[in-house]
Amino acid sequence: MTKLTMFVDGPAGRLHLDDGGTGGVPVLFVHGGGANLSQWAAQLAHLRASRRALAFDLRGMGQSDRPADGDYGLEAMAGDVLAVAAARRLGRFVLVAHSYGVAVACAFAGAHPDRLAGLVLVDGYGAKLVLSPEEERQMAEGFRPERYESFTASWFEPLLVNARPRTREAVLGSLRATPPEVFTRSLRQSIGFDPGAALARYPGPRLAIACAALDNPQMMQHAIPGIPCRMVEGVSHWIQLDAPDEVNAILDEFLAGL
Repeated sequence: MTKLTMFVDGPAGRLHLDDGGTGGVPVLFVHGGGANLSQWAAQLAHLRASRRALAFDLRGMGQSDRPADGDYGLEAMAGDVLAVAAARRLGRFVLVAHSYGVAVACAFAGAHPDRLAGLVLVDGYGAKLVLSPEEERQMAEGFRPERYESFTASWFEPLLVNARPRTREAVLGSLRATPPEVFTRSLRQSIGFDPGAALARYPGPRLAIACAALDNPQMMQHAIPGIPCRMVEGVSHWIQLDAPDEVNAILDEFLAGL
């Protein structure tokens, strides 16, 4: 099994990626906010036994460069997906995304539907993200430098329900390693995005994988009419870390049906 860790040029700086395996329709993984590509390690190792699988660090996260212009908008992030696909000559590929990365994947699917052979969305919001004035105030206060670390840790805590100890360690470690500017700007610049409108432009195969403990009407499986969903019990928001074998089996089934 081949594996190559490298950097490719994105629209606003270098993007760090992990590329390996041969055969089949390629699968490209996108991580969530305040994370990095290592959160897909189990899926990369599993899929590379039979096909090519890649993951990359979103701009400003992991080992990828921060954009000099401060653009962390979802359209810009989707442009990074396209840059990785072009640099690695993927042709048509399956895009798998988690959490904040689901919004990136939806933006890409809406802009480039012809590039995708399939779309798997892991525990992402399907509703348009809109904040009330009070929520805006709380976020502004929480993102103040002296409060940032405790605010973001408390924000992540409910999402870590059922998390394995190693999941908790990995998630909070990558959050702390993400520059506050990157986390706050990427979140702020995603407000107002409508995943449903973007997905309406993508007619291809799609699947939601959802955490049962965090199921609610705003999640992809409820907000997007007709999307197939696989619900996973006893896990946190980071399903791929808590139940890697179950996620791998779901991916195998989806890929076999393409």
